[in-house]
Amino acid sequence: MVKQPDPARVEGAIAALGTVRRQWLRREGVTAVDVGLKISNGEITDTVALRVHVAHKRPVAELAASEVLNDADHPRDVEGYPVDVIEASYGLSSGPIVLEDVGVAEAVDRRTQIRPILGGISVGNPRITAGTLGAVVFHRTTCQAMILSNFHVLAGALSATAGEEIHQPGRLDGGMAGDRVATLSRFRIDSGMDAAVATIDPGVTFDRELLGVGTITGTTTPTLGMEVVKSGRTTAITRGIIDGVSLTVSIDYGRDVGVVTLTDQIHLVPRPPWPAVDAEVSMGGDSGSIWLEEATMRAIGLHFAGETDPTPSAENAICTPIERVTTEFDISFLPVICRPRPPLDDFCRRFPRICELIGVPPLIPFPLPAPGPTPIQTPGPVPLSHAMPAPRSSTPQVSSNGGPWATWDDQARGELAQLIAELARNG
Repeated sequence: MVKQPDPARVEGAIAALGTVRRQWLRREGVTAVDVGLKISNGEITDTVALRVHVAHKRPVAELAASEVLNDADHPRDVEGYPVDVIEASYGLSSGPIVLEDVGVAEAVDRRTQIRPILGGISVGNPRITAGTLGAVVFHRTTCQAMILSNFHVLAGALSATAGEEIHQPGRLDGGMAGDRVATLSRFRIDSGMDAAVATIDPGVTFDRELLGVGTITGTTTPTLGMEVVKSGRTTAITRGIIDGVSLTVSIDYGRDVGVVTLTDQIHLVPRPPWPAVDAEVSMGGDSGSIWLEEATMRAIGLHFAGETDPTPSAENAICTPIERVTTEFDISFLPVICRPRPPLDDFCRRFPRICELIGVPPLIPFPLPAPGPTPIQTPGPVPLSHAMPAPRSSTPQVSSNGGPWATWDDQARGELAQLIAELARNG
């Protein structure tokens, strides 16, 4: 088992990488850079290093002095941190999509129509092939149940618009119009993330579980050496270890989007011992999966990319820190409930200015408490932004020079006149 390094040591290495990150990324053949665990003689170690990922390693004798990143005979370092050169190339985990059996025997076929929908199964916008439904999440403001996955799974094009259909299973797995389960709500594709959410259709049943793994209990920060697990469309349940953080990598999204350079991402590899023979952590079609810290079942990352080299020794995966995603889309893995709307709300939709003046509180969401004796996500008191407003007087304000009508503007007076007229008509 790999020992998790001192956080202060990792932070120091990230700062040191910042002094050379751009310089290294400009070099020909460099595919990524990160801070990670040094690989020595084909084995992962506990040593924190600055890592340069290259498409192909070349002998030092073939390189000019200015091209040498590290030399086994004369090891190099940056501010006391060793430099490690890793051979790896990266691409999306949505293609080529794997259709054949990958050696995963399960009672449920993740590529068929599954109800209730849940994390780890086939899903997609009709314009793409298929990806993974990462998890069912809940919008913190509207309390709506949603699907979380990648931009390139739920949208697939910069021209995508809110309201587009999402099918389960995805098109490659036979999904058609009758398999609609949600509509696209929002997406983001930039240096921070490849992510999207879709609102689940009324009447579509859903489950918070990830198929074969269990229920997400919250979120946590990914750290070097953390043991993780995911549930995906293609490779089902796979386990890995976080071996890199603060990763900068360029991914080719095709003609519509082009090459996107994502930064501050997470790098994962199979758990030791190595070499990882037949130990896939991800393949095409796994995009959108949620990586969890296995010990706590807390989400740590949204999977979107992996290696392009098919050999087992090159096996790896890339994900975005999950708390960045949940903040961007204002979502929670834990259920969120809203105060029921009383009949008074219908009145206030028709006469908003009157309700504003008499102090009727708005609809306000509340996170549903997590099960167990201790809250798992957002422990402590309810955040101030979720607190109910103090009750206000139901009597219009009284002005010293105009009586209660002084604070009522034309809109309020008009609404009140309409209300009196309706009451008169209805007796």
